[in-house]
Order: sequence, then structure tokens, then C-alpha cells
Amino acid sequence: VLLGMAAVGYLFYSQFDPEKFRSIQWTASAWAWISVALLLLVLRHLSYSFRLYVLTGGHFTFRKCIELIVLWEFSSALTPTSKGGPFVMLFVLTKEKLSAGRTAAAVFYTMVCDSGFFVILLPILLLIYGPPMLYPGMSSFSDGRLASGTFFVTYSMMLVYTSFLVFFLFVNPKAAKALLGWLAKLPLLKKFAAKLTFLGEEFSLAANEMRGQPWSYHAKVILGTLGSWTSKFIMINCIIIAIVPTTPVDGATQAFIYARLVAMFTIMTFSPTPGAAGLAEIALASFISDYVPQGIGLVVALIWRGMAYYGYLLLGALVVPGWVSARLKERAVKTI
Repeated sequence: VLLGMAAVGYLFYSQFDPEKFRSIQWTASAWAWISVALLLLVLRHLSYSFRLYVLTGGHFTFRKCIELIVLWEFSSALTPTSKGGPFVMLFVLTKEKLSAGRTAAAVFYTMVCDSGFFVILLPILLLIYGPPMLYPGMSSFSDGRLASGTFFVTYSMMLVYTSFLVFFLFVNPKAAKALLGWLAKLPLLKKFAAKLTFLGEEFSLAANEMRGQPWSYHAKVILGTLGSWTSKFIMINCIIIAIVPTTPVDGATQAFIYARLVAMFTIMTFSPTPGAAGLAEIALASFISDYVPQGIGLVVALIWRGMAYYGYLLLGALVVPGWVSARLKERAVKTI
């Protein structure tokens, strides 16, 4: 939170222009677009919840999945890189009485889907739009800008770990079991040997069960993934249109902004700060500078982060204490 506030302070200091801010027209149309952005945020949450419901085989009710996604997003907002949240959920789902193997398989499947969205979509978008998609004013991939180099490094890292996850989850689950068995034999992990061995066996069983699911199961998981990510990006499109009403709303322009946002999120994938705090606010204002005047980009960033980041911090602060209290009561009953 402090990092995010510091970034906002920096943006105010370096970019804020009172005249441009006063030029923003808070018309009914602007509020309508912001309302659409909020609806897309809700749709994103419901898409994530639907995917979790499918992946866990209906172990949880859909309402429970909505609550668990709040925990997921809250943990993502408090852990470095976009991959911190899933590892917290390994703990959360296990505490919700989901077997360790099914938990691991479900969480890794979500990571495969989320990463696969970028791994598959980005080359297609780059073929269509070329270098300008990566950053405003970029004319070639050899451009020395930071965005270009960081993009290809992060994309390569994403491709590598996605390939590993696909291999362990769908190609050869026994390899994951063998790897965990090997780790269990290491002296440093000796006290976790039994748990690692058990996890390997359960993961192998759960992964094989997932591989044997009908195509409709995987189609639902993919549908949930597409719904969540598409809603996340189009939400920002709507905020831009609300703040800068002169932004063309034709399909070609909005599709290009969408592609630019996909590139931006790829670059932020391995952010060193929790929830990309600080980096996200500064990055968005820079990446949309050819559509949003300098100074007004700050407003777009604030509205977006207020909804998608600080909003989940607030929701998490309301939901997490109740969840922790329930788990402590369960432990107390077991102790008695």
C-alpha cells in the first residue's frame, strides 16, 4: 500500500497538471463507462470463481468459490510477482479440506491457463501490430528501450515455466511424483519426507484424473480463464474512454489498446513489489501516453488501481479475519 501511495505521489509531483485535470468532463457518459468498468471487474471475479468451481470438481459451492477468490486476490496483492497468490492458495485450499494433490493440481492448472493466455496470445498480437504494441513510439524490436528487453525476458521466463507445468500436469505426472520423491530424500528436507511423498502420490492421482476429464471440463476452465483476463483488460479500456471521451471507440483502436495492455502486464509479471505496487501505477500512465495526455494518465491509473488493487485489499481485510477465525475454531475443536 505504501509503495503504491509513493508511486501516486511521484506521479502527482512529476505529471499532475491542474489545467488538464479540470478539463476532465465528469458527464453521465463518463460515469456510465466507469460503471461498465465496475461490472467487468465483477465479471472477472465471477469468471475466476467459476474456474475454481470447475477445477475443484464442485467440492465447494459457487458462493464459497467467490469468497476463496477474494482470498486469492488479496494474497496476490500482498505477494511479489503475479505468481505469489497461487502458492498462498495451496495453503488456503488445503485448509478448506481439499486434498493436497487435488489442491496442487488445481492451482497449477490455473497457472498453466493464466500463463498460457499470454504465451499463446502474445505472438499473435505481435504479428498483427508489431513493435508499436510494446510501447508508444517504438519502431523496431531492436529498440533499446527498457520495455522491449524486459518484455522478451519475461516472456521467455513465462514460456519456460509454463512448459514445465504442462509437462508435470498433463504429459508426465509421474515425473512430478519422482521429483518430489527425490526431494524427500534430501537431508535438509528429511522432516518433510513423508508429506512430500504423500503429496507426490496425490498429485499424480489428481493430475491423471484431470487428464481423463471430458473436453467440456477443459473448455469450461478455458472459458473461465478467457473471461477473467479479457474482462481485466477491457475494464481499463472503459476507464480510458470515460476519462478521455475523444478516444476512438472503434474496434481497431480498442483492440490495439487491449494488445498494449497485454504487453504491459507481461512486463509486470515478475514485479519485485507486492501486487506490482508502485510499478503498475507508473507503468499504466506510460504505456497509454499516446492515448491519454500526460497528467490525466494519473487519473486513469488511480481509478483502475482503486478498483482492482485497493478494492481487493479492502475486501480481503473484511473476509480474511473471518476465514482465519473459522480455521482457528476448527483447530480448537480438534484439540478438545
